[in-house]
Amino acid sequence: MFPISHEGKWFRFLMVFIFLGAAMETDIYLPTFPDILNEFNTDAVMVQRILSYNFIGICIGSLLYGPLSDHFGRRKILMFGFSVFLAASIGCIYASSIEQLLAFRLLQGFGSSACVIVGTAMIFDLFDEEPAAKLIADLNTLVVSLMAFAPLIGGWISLHMGYKANFVFIAILVLLSATKCFFFLPESLSKDKRKKVAPKRIASDYKTLLSSSAFWYNTLVTSLILAAYMIYVSNMSLLYIEQLEVSPDQFPFFQMATLGTFVLVSLNNARLIDRFGIDKLKSTGLGLIFTTTLIFFLLPSEQLNSPFILTGTMCLFSIGAGLSIGLFFAKSMQVFPKLTGIAASLVTAIRLFIVSAAIDLGSNAYEGTSESVIHVMTAVVAFLAAISSVNYWRQSRLKQAENME
Repeated sequence: MFPISHEGKWFRFLMVFIFLGAAMETDIYLPTFPDILNEFNTDAVMVQRILSYNFIGICIGSLLYGPLSDHFGRRKILMFGFSVFLAASIGCIYASSIEQLLAFRLLQGFGSSACVIVGTAMIFDLFDEEPAAKLIADLNTLVVSLMAFAPLIGGWISLHMGYKANFVFIAILVLLSATKCFFFLPESLSKDKRKKVAPKRIASDYKTLLSSSAFWYNTLVTSLILAAYMIYVSNMSLLYIEQLEVSPDQFPFFQMATLGTFVLVSLNNARLIDRFGIDKLKSTGLGLIFTTTLIFFLLPSEQLNSPFILTGTMCLFSIGAGLSIGLFFAKSMQVFPKLTGIAASLVTAIRLFIVSAAIDLGSNAYEGTSESVIHVMTAVVAFLAAISSVNYWRQSRLKQAENME
């Protein structure tokens, strides 16, 4: 290894490589769902589990990699994660059944989560609070942007080289990233700062977080917004290509429209916070999400089966999500400032568990129509509205009690 200074641009370049594969491996396969369905002669439920099983793997890894990297050091755990990520990506290429593909996708998620969890920890090891926050913000923008363009890339690769070429692409990307990090990335956590794996302490920290209503509210809001969106995304390729007769080469543009809208809003969030404030952005974001659901309820069936109207309405949902989801996530991290590492792992695990369950529910309810997707989304948003109303009532009661004192 040739250690480098974390102050230079080369370190930031390596951070990009750490996050690169993890950012793309989730969504790049979405345009290929119809091809996979036909290849393995399976049904829509099993195909959509390609996404939910991946999230389960990320969920499990998120709970483990933080504490393990605190004890063994960042590099060892990161390289272990890269190894699992690479092996699983190769396994996806040679999977001969949908069951094998699902198993490898779960392992792929488990390995890729090390990139996000350990990569984030390394940044906070090496940078002070303000530059670390700026670098994290830049990487988050990169991740969301890659997620927006991944389906476009995946659709082009699948169209010209077949769906398995996407797995090859991810495997090569992971190999390049792992090789660069193995030779050039320094260890960020010195031995004197490492912690013993203390199950009692970790369990106590988790209990503290899980006992907090503020933590639960902000985590659930973050999770339910993402769950509603992923129900739409996981069914999108089957719905648009097989039912709405969108051609495979045009489909990625529809998908990029919703994610691209989210990216544009996210890029301007800092300026919007300065101008309008966090609370106003939260309420506006939730209001747009609720409005989207109402529009879906009011639209006649023939308009719901128009890919342009459906996508345009979902772009409104994306604006609401872009305005609010990051703010609720940040609040969940700030409930207990001394437990941010554990909080990051727990929020990620809860969020992805809920999203995985929602995707599975959506895939079982999918009947080849826009209405079947929207009904499940509406149920999730209705639950979101319910907990938001309860939280509003609770906060009002607390303010009344404070005023009486």
